[in-house]
Amino acid sequence: MMNNQQKPISEIMTRTLCQVGPTQTAIDVLARMRSKSVSSVLVVEDGAIRGIITERDIVRAVHNNGNLKTMGCVELMQSPVVSVGPATPCLEAYHQMAGRGIRHMAVTDEAGRVLGLASEGDLLRDFGIEYYMNFKSVNSVMRTDVCLLGETALVANAVELMIEKHQSCVVIVDALERPIGILTERDVVRLCGDHMHVELLALGQIMQAPVKTMKSGDLLHEAVKMMEETHIRRLVVTDDAGVVCGLLTHHEIVRGLESDYADYFKAFVDRQLRDLSRASPLINEKLILATILRSASGTAVLAADLDYRICYVTPAVTGLLGLNATHVVGRDLRETMKQSGWPDADAVLCEAALTDGAKTFDAMIGANKIALRVFLMRDERDRPCGFLLLAQRSVTK
Repeated sequence: MMNNQQKPISEIMTRTLCQVGPTQTAIDVLARMRSKSVSSVLVVEDGAIRGIITERDIVRAVHNNGNLKTMGCVELMQSPVVSVGPATPCLEAYHQMAGRGIRHMAVTDEAGRVLGLASEGDLLRDFGIEYYMNFKSVNSVMRTDVCLLGETALVANAVELMIEKHQSCVVIVDALERPIGILTERDVVRLCGDHMHVELLALGQIMQAPVKTMKSGDLLHEAVKMMEETHIRRLVVTDDAGVVCGLLTHHEIVRGLESDYADYFKAFVDRQLRDLSRASPLINEKLILATILRSASGTAVLAADLDYRICYVTPAVTGLLGLNATHVVGRDLRETMKQSGWPDADAVLCEAALTDGAKTFDAMIGANKIALRVFLMRDERDRPCGFLLLAQRSVTK
């Protein structure tokens, strides 16, 4: 178990912030990102955050044929900015980032004044070796749906693929799909400052080469050590033949926190039930638990008995799973999830499949990739009594 779950986000956040004012231009933002080598810039006015501009926003502007030479930062920024207080535990802060599909989160005081900025990279730098031992090898956390293009493709093709696949880079490969270069969001930011029509450049002309690679069976902590020593945020993963088979970024490594969140969430629930029941013994425990579950940011919760009858849902099932929260209670959990777009529900939602512990799956629900975590619930005598399903948007930002 990680030692930074309860550490407040203020202890790992970046306090030296890169800022611009709301009247400054996109060119000012590009210059600030390049000079400071940062992935985001805050738009601040009178100490309050107006918005945030990330490398992804620059890529999106190029994809939309936006003229960065004439754009103001207000046109480019995302607003409002998601923020937490400085005492928020690191794990809870990450859970909110994952649920909202973001990689940066502002830390503000009670008056809304910015104190710092936390990113996935900040969390990664605070991990101990015991965290990496949970995963052991690179292939246990890498993503396999890598964006690949040939060297004759254009930057326009690359940014289109990055936006479509919600990825931060494109790997340039030869005819055998061996890596020969890479184009990242940061490279796009750099190129936008140097070229008028960056979208027309061929990838072979501007790609970063050679590519840093690891084998899929290499140890995860060795991969992270290489990333830290070479000051890079991603590694291309290859098989024994040198062919691209995966991608390892800060995002994939940090996503392992979601498996820890179940333990954190259970401890949080237990603590809240204990404290609240002492303060007001007349409050129904079921009501307290329901309130806590509803407050779980970015997570949809469904509970069913052993006959698969849904007995509890949170409102988030509507946005994440496309279900009507008022109509699914009493329905069969397996049939409900299959109708939502999870064809494997029958095979997974059974006692035998979950005897060894919780299982995690990905499913396409509508146009969204959803991470599903399924638990076999047990009563006070450790007897199976039902199923608990947690659903969250699978984050690739």
